[in-house]
Amino acid sequence: MHQRLAPVFTQMAWALMLSSLPVGLAFAASDSCSNLGALPAVVEVGEGLQQTLQSPVAITRLAIGDPKIADVHLNGDRSFLLTGVASGATSLMVWTRCSSAPRQSMVFVKGKASSSLTSQALSPSDDPSLPSQVQTDIRFVEVSRTKLKEASTSIFGGTGNFLFGSPRTAGMSLPLDNNTFNIGIGGGRFSALINALERSGFAYTLARPSLVAMSGHSATFLAGGEVPIPVPSTGSDTISIEYKEFGIRLTLTPTVIDRTRISLKVAPEVSELDYANALQVEGIQVPALTVRRTDTTVSLADGESFVISGLISNNNRSTISKFPGLGDIPILGAFFRDSNVSREEKELLMIVTPHLVQPLAANARLPSLPGEKLRNYDPNWYRLYFLENGNFDRRTGLSQ
Repeated sequence: MHQRLAPVFTQMAWALMLSSLPVGLAFAASDSCSNLGALPAVVEVGEGLQQTLQSPVAITRLAIGDPKIADVHLNGDRSFLLTGVASGATSLMVWTRCSSAPRQSMVFVKGKASSSLTSQALSPSDDPSLPSQVQTDIRFVEVSRTKLKEASTSIFGGTGNFLFGSPRTAGMSLPLDNNTFNIGIGGGRFSALINALERSGFAYTLARPSLVAMSGHSATFLAGGEVPIPVPSTGSDTISIEYKEFGIRLTLTPTVIDRTRISLKVAPEVSELDYANALQVEGIQVPALTVRRTDTTVSLADGESFVISGLISNNNRSTISKFPGLGDIPILGAFFRDSNVSREEKELLMIVTPHLVQPLAANARLPSLPGEKLRNYDPNWYRLYFLENGNFDRRTGLSQ
């Protein structure tokens, strides 16, 4: 009779002990090995959290299957500490003085919960007062600076059977170079031309696309065009046409986490036609594409800005063409040399700024559209002649 009741008593002891302890897991506090039951089939612990487990008898050995998922340490002789290291599942083995065979249990470590997801605040989908639409402004800023210096001498002359001429002067009595400043000397059978040039350039480009998307949804747009690309067919003389997009492209996916944080996956791209590196395909000039793009995910608050990509490019080039020997003579060698130094510097920045937005109320007065004041502009002759000053370059309406 006592042997039949032992399993039932063991299950009741486990149930009573587990329900009476508010923290951690425990086993029935009995020194009798006959009352020692199996470990719970599953033990759960959070990542980065700990639980204290107790045994009714002395523990002789502990083992964990994967120490990268969980860790276990003996705390005294009848309890041990279980620590969740990383999310996953592993096995736990406990040896006691009652048996040489270990008791086993599966340990499940739950993923670490962030404070933003476990806070008392409502999620964006459940909070009607939190905007779930995000307007993202992307600014492309490109600055290009160039500098060119050139100094050369062109000489052409000859008498009888003797002829001397610098490059690109054959058959010319006074070889003017339209790309530089020229100072000519001599005439008749001999002429010399000093070419000098110093040139500096500056270019500034700003593109500022803006796009609105729902939280958790992707949006994309392209402001540009498509260039036709001829593609020869294999095994025939026919040519098919494929179109390649270019311009300002923006793809983004915003996710509103709470009132102070927006997770934004953004992929902006700016491309333009480059005829300087064009190719000839079946006699057709096909331009290349100059592309600047990035693809990243950032976390920002409403109105904050991040520089998501940047590039500083320097290109320096120096070229000297000279007559062998004569070009190396001090001072006089300058008449037999052509020196060219060029430098190009480019800076590129991509800046992203998200905003939580809400739609305008129904029947609300909308801001004026760009150029709305000039849409019906039709001045009379008197106003056009005496009063019009051509001030049309100011941004108006929604473009402000």
